[in-house]
Amino acid sequence: MEKHKLKLFEIRDLNAEINGLVNMQTGEKLRGGLLDEELTMTQKYWLTDLGKKAKTLTDEVEPLRQELIQKWGDKTGEDTIEVLPWKEETKEDGTVTRIANPKFFDFEREYTELYSQEREVETRAYFIEDFDFKTKNNYPIFLSISTSREESPLQVVK
Repeated sequence: MEKHKLKLFEIRDLNAEINGLVNMQTGEKLRGGLLDEELTMTQKYWLTDLGKKAKTLTDEVEPLRQELIQKWGDKTGEDTIEVLPWKEETKEDGTVTRIANPKFFDFEREYTELYSQEREVETRAYFIEDFDFKTKNNYPIFLSISTSREESPLQVVK
């Protein structure tokens, strides 16, 4: 097993890389992940394991993200609160202009601080050579925790 220090935003992104990107409000799958690629059952097994870890950690942080949105956001609909980088103002002549939303900068500061926290994630050793498939997608976080067999400090038994 290997231990990796990942920031919470990297864990969130790893979750999306493995399980696919999902719209958090609607649950709609916007993009497939590694598990949607043509993989062997063994590869899917180990990626499902890693995906569960990443999803669990992502889900742990979600209530805190929601709390930040509640704290800094503005009600934009009946059940919708958003933190937008701008606010619209209507002038006396009826023209609408956008100005910077000062709450957004406070939200962004706290959000960045939260998602910059590190967690240690224990995984099996993932070797790039074991994932020999063609894809149009990019999986930078997964690749960052993977290694080449030649570079690995682990003894490879054939």
